[in-house]
Formats: sequence, structure tokens, C-alpha cells
Amino acid sequence: MKNAVKSLDVAIQPPLAANRRPKVMIKFKNTQIAAVLLTCGLFGWTCTPAAADVRIEGQVQAGGGPLANSTVTLWAASAGEPKQLAQAKSGSDGRFELLSQETYGADVSLYLVAKAGNATVKKDSGDNPAIVLLTVLGNTPPAKVVINEMTTVASIGLTRNSSMAPRSRVPRSACVLPRATCPISLIFKRVVGGPLFRRRSTARKTPTMANFATLSTLLAGCTTQVLPYACDRLFAATTPPSGKVPTDTLTTAEAVAHNAAFKPERLFALLNAFYPVPKGKTLRATPYMPYLSYAPSAWVRSLKFTGGGLNAPGKISFDSQGNAWTGDNFIVGSQATDGLWNGNLSKIAPNGQPLSPMTTGFTGGGIEGPGFGTVVTADGKAWVDSTAGKTISLFNSDGKPLSPPEGYNFNGRLGIMQGIIVAPSGDVWALDFGKDKVVYLPKGDKGDPSKAKFYCEAPDGSPTRMDRVS
Repeated sequence: MKNAVKSLDVAIQPPLAANRRPKVMIKFKNTQIAAVLLTCGLFGWTCTPAAADVRIEGQVQAGGGPLANSTVTLWAASAGEPKQLAQAKSGSDGRFELLSQETYGADVSLYLVAKAGNATVKKDSGDNPAIVLLTVLGNTPPAKVVINEMTTVASIGLTRNSSMAPRSRVPRSACVLPRATCPISLIFKRVVGGPLFRRRSTARKTPTMANFATLSTLLAGCTTQVLPYACDRLFAATTPPSGKVPTDTLTTAEAVAHNAAFKPERLFALLNAFYPVPKGKTLRATPYMPYLSYAPSAWVRSLKFTGGGLNAPGKISFDSQGNAWTGDNFIVGSQATDGLWNGNLSKIAPNGQPLSPMTTGFTGGGIEGPGFGTVVTADGKAWVDSTAGKTISLFNSDGKPLSPPEGYNFNGRLGIMQGIIVAPSGDVWALDFGKDKVVYLPKGDKGDPSKAKFYCEAPDGSPTRMDRVS
């Protein structure tokens, strides 16, 4: 296999002075997918205030080989306009060095943009102005990085804001999650470049790895100019519904990320045009592996999470920290029949780590077999209504029940519950599927959840009857 990992050596040098941090030097050879992601600044560095002196060494690559004479710029993104910190040209081997003495705070995300250059994997290819590659570093960058097609797909795929900043052409906010979980390098270490990405549930049961590598390979068709008009064909195949044609590899990656389900077969068709199977062979000679065998329904990179009692989730709601909450129809390991919905509540961190107890999930508060009713409030509390228990339950952000042990059932007035929302005002609305009514809790837990209004309750056929439970 091309570019198989041969070695990855990490060494920590002693600090030069008592007030200086040690430098992390990373030596790598012949990187492939996981190693590229790990060595491109996507380790799990935390969001701590940065030192004034930033020194970054790295290599720009195109199609698995060096990208020579590329302009590499280090940017700092925050709530305002991006700020350029340093700039350099890559050498004939694609390597560069950046040094900045700028001071920046913990709310800043750093990223690198490499523009133009000569792809050395193809002789006499010349300078290619359509090349714009990206690597997001987070707040505390490593000493050595890689910038290539794969880091571009990864970085664009995880950015929060789709608007492109002037000059830098990179999203103003480089983090997909709140600052508590910045930088996005943490996601790559634990998800994309880590065991979750390669685990059986993702690697064998989703096309994520192939989608990721195929998109990177198609960008490489442009960066290395495998055909005379490869870039023009790539831009045409990724033009979004708005009709705005991409002009470089970065806007191409952005167009795909934001319009993943728009005519995906157009882009996939270029795989055969750019990298046909050689005569007498069975595999394409692509720079990244594995590649897709047929066109996807959408260019998504899905990940499969499990644990924390997760089993037959009915609805997913996300809190302000990016954690996923869902009610589970059944307890893990149960016989899981319609005769008994006995599940509870699960919480999964943005990196896929279960935050609720294994097997059972969060229990108590009257929860029993929630169906499709889970919602999280602005302050992190979770409302859940239950199909089997015929109750409404409330949990705090740590999964501890705030509702009474029997839940809110209003003296047995509830039937099979199948939906719940929280309005911006804090009002809670729930649907009683079994008894055909709407349940209204004014102000939610800020009011008195034991008192509710019922709308459209019609045991006598009246469509608009309303009464109050005292």
C-alpha cells in the first residue's frame, strides 16, 4: 500500500529556560491516513493560554508528495477578523518554518493556509494557483505539522461557521465545539485519528474512512494536475445549488461539506477520470486509501457511538457543550420487545465518550422506556417523556433526576408519551400519543412542574377542551 506508516518518533526536548515550555519535536516518514491526521497538529493539546513565542515546522504535501514553493501563512482566528502571525515559503521538499512572537489569548484558534505551489509528484507541473490547503491547529500548536488534502477536508468538515474570512479564506471560528473542548485537535485524536475512527463500529459498518480518503484523493487530482483540466472539472462537479463555482481546493472542500447530498455522483465520477484502474490491475493508484467503490448518497463522514446505556435511541438533543442526550427504548441486553419498553437516558460526549452509566444509562425520576421525547434546556437540564412509564421526567446536567421517583404523571392523567420540546421562554410542551392531548408546563422547572395545562383533551369528542390540573 502506498505511503504506509514506517515510523513515528516523538521526542521532548528540555526547556531552554525555566520560563519556557519544552519543545515537542516529531519525526515522521511515509505517513498515511491516520498518521497524517495525528501529525498535522491534531493531537489532544488543551486550550491553555498560549506563550508569546510560536515556532512551527512542517511540510506541505500534494498527492502524497512535497508541495514546493507554496506560501504558508499562520493565522489567528477569534471573534474578530483573522490576524496574520507569520508567513513563509515551502522549500523544494515542501518543508517550512514559521516563527511568531505575537501574544494571543486562550480564545484564539490558530490555523495554517498553504497557497499555490508546485506538486513534485508530477514533474514539470508548474505553479498551481488553484491549490489552497488548510490545517486547523487549535490554541496550542505542536512543533511540527502537515498541510495536505486530508487536513483540508478534515478542517473544513469540522468548522462551525461557513462564512469565509477576508484574506485568509478560512472560517472565522475554527472550532466546531465550545471553547471547553477546543481545539478541534481533540476530536481528531479521539475520533478521526484515534481508535474510535478505526474501531469496528465505524471502520467496518460505515463508509466514513472511504469517504474521507476519496474526497482527499479527488482534491489531489487538482493539486497534482493529474489531467490538464483536472481543477476545472473538480470545480464544475462541486458547484453548489447557488451556482457559485469553487475557485480552489479549499472552496471546493467547503462546497462539498455544506452541500453533501447535492448530486454526489458528479464528484464520484471524477475518481475514474482522475485515477482509472490500470490495465491488468484491480486497484486504482490513489494517494489515499481506502476509496469508495460506488457513489455515496451523500459526502458525509459519520461516526458510530455506543456505550452509556445507548440502545434504540428515540430522539437526540444536544446541549450547549455539544453533548448528545437521548432516551433509549430498551435497556442494553434486554429482549427488546414492544411488550416492555424499559430503557432510560444516555449522554454521549462530543468525542464519543459515554457520560452515562453503562448498560442502564441514567435512571430514576419516573423514566421508563422513553420513545421520541428528549430535549435539553439552555442550562443543560434534560426533559424526557416515557412511553411505558407514561410520565414526564427531568434530569440535571449530571444525569441526576430532579423529578419525583414516580415522575410527573398528574395522578395518572398521562398516556403513552411521544414528544417534548422546550420553548425559548422555558415553557415545556409534550405530546400524549396515547390519550390524544398536548401537555403544557408553563416555565418548565422554573414554574411548578406538578401543575400543568392540557390542550385538545377530548374524551367526549370535543376538539378544544382545556382544563387545569390543580
